[in-house]
Amino acid sequence: MKKKLGYSVLAIGLIAIVLFSYVQMSGNPVAKSRSQESLDEFMEQTYPDLNYEIERSADYGWTDATFLFTVVTEDTVGVETTYPFYVSAIEPYEILGDTIHASNVDQEASDKLNQEPEEYILSLLQERVPEIDGVSTDIEVYSGDDAEWTPQLKTPKSMLIMTGMDKDGLTKEQMLEQSMAIQEALNEEAIDYYMAEIGYRSVEGGEELYDYVSFTPEQELTIEDVD
Repeated sequence: MKKKLGYSVLAIGLIAIVLFSYVQMSGNPVAKSRSQESLDEFMEQTYPDLNYEIERSADYGWTDATFLFTVVTEDTVGVETTYPFYVSAIEPYEILGDTIHASNVDQEASDKLNQEPEEYILSLLQERVPEIDGVSTDIEVYSGDDAEWTPQLKTPKSMLIMTGMDKDGLTKEQMLEQSMAIQEALNEEAIDYYMAEIGYRSVEGGEELYDYVSFTPEQELTIEDVD
């Protein structure tokens, strides 16, 4: 009887080890399903007119807890193209990069196009906050796009705007006031951005430190947003 009990415990232990190893190497099936649902929702929202299919199989990266899915698209003449998509296996199952968008970006044209908005936005923001000393944008356009930039130009993806200045002893309340002025200036011009980030530089003990404020166009800024 004791031997049978011992064998049962050993068998259960072996099964548990096998299941644990499987989950470690292949990922949690529930997390995989949720990750695929997240990718499907992303595709529906981002490319509503695209004919696509997400392959059922997915590779699991146990070192960074991600699933690698394959998305197959088909154009109007039946030509298929495959795109790899990494999705986090951890809630909220974030899509880690848009490879369809990236494959269409004309980097040379994008770099050239960014020069004008950076100069325009710097001048615009310095009217509200003269201490700003630089602006960087990440506008991306596709091959064949030759549009000139205007504040109302709609690109394939809204841009990130990064700006900065010396902190110079500013309080959180003052940084919040400046951030709200910057947000207002961008929104009044209807500039197409998905997020703006302001870096406040300071130096302590020879080390350069930053406080950040980031916001979306619709966000109602509060003192809690000053990091």
